[in-house]
Amino acid sequence: MDEALLWQQIEDQGEREPLITRGEARAVIQMLHLLTERCDVAGELAERLARRLPAE
Repeated sequence: MDEALLWQQIEDQGEREPLITRGEARAVIQMLHLLTERCDVAGELAERLARRLPAE
């Protein structure tokens, strides 16, 4: 997978749409944290998603 393309996709400031539930977002964040060791973009995306979720 091309990491430069992934960076380009997460940095795109296009229109936001609600696509997943909070539970799904939390699961994705956990999975991305597991991938962080192999791909820096996964950690960045996990952090961006986590900041958008409401605190529990």
